[in-house]
Amino acid sequence: MKREQNYKDTLLVLLKGFIIGSSMSVPGVSGGTMAILLGIYDRLISSVSRFLNDLKGNIIFLMKFCIGAGIGIFTLSNVIKKLLEVAPIPVSFFFLGAVIGGVPALYEKTKTKNSKLLISSVIYFLLGLAAVISIGFIPTGTINVSSGSGFGHYFMLLVTGIIIALALVLPGISTSHMLLVLGMYDSMLDAISSFDIVYVGLIGIATVIGIFLITRPIEWTMNKFPRQTYCVVIGFVIGSTWEIFNDKINPSIPANASYAWWALTVIISLITFILGIGAIMKLSKFSND
Repeated sequence: MKREQNYKDTLLVLLKGFIIGSSMSVPGVSGGTMAILLGIYDRLISSVSRFLNDLKGNIIFLMKFCIGAGIGIFTLSNVIKKLLEVAPIPVSFFFLGAVIGGVPALYEKTKTKNSKLLISSVIYFLLGLAAVISIGFIPTGTINVSSGSGFGHYFMLLVTGIIIALALVLPGISTSHMLLVLGMYDSMLDAISSFDIVYVGLIGIATVIGIFLITRPIEWTMNKFPRQTYCVVIGFVIGSTWEIFNDKINPSIPANASYAWWALTVIISLITFILGIGAIMKLSKFSND
């Protein structure tokens, strides 16, 4: 019985890692958002922030997750990219459905009958919403740390890694958008394709350091102020839909779209939206937390 449960747990961790990894290529869908919606976020945060408390158990869990995420990044993410090129609007609506479909489960963590607490919950939600939407308005290339040399340049690469860690861990914040803001997106792709070990290695080390630095404060706030934290998280999650609309849906609408195009697109997008809601609600029932 215990062995069967372990197999089930392993498969769920691999599957959720796979989904999170594959979805990270979609604008507006952050890894943190998908982890929250799939019910594995708390466990991931705890495994990192309390890494030494259960070294063997945390290493095994994180390895399972990373294997699943790695497979998702290198396999299904390419399929999703192709689908986004062929049918950007229906595919984007599928992910919109997935994001919206996970909100009820998050809302359950914030329920209160106290009217004063309800008002404060709305305020925390609006703060989270405003934070994510405002990040989307930061022009790409505002800060350029991709060029230069010397100690200052490498120090900025370390700072960049920590910023990337924030984008990876915090739900609703797109890692790809943050790389664009920092002027790092193209140079990162070039470094990976040219096997620039120093460049990628420095950012990778800094990202890992950043993840370990910020997970403990996040875990503390989730344990100390769960209602307030989840209200902010819901704001993050809802706010992330703005980037999906802004980067994928709006640019894909033809200037002179016919009525037939609108009718077909609306019907297909409605179907994919409902499928997205159903898929995430089904998966979120299998929580690892």
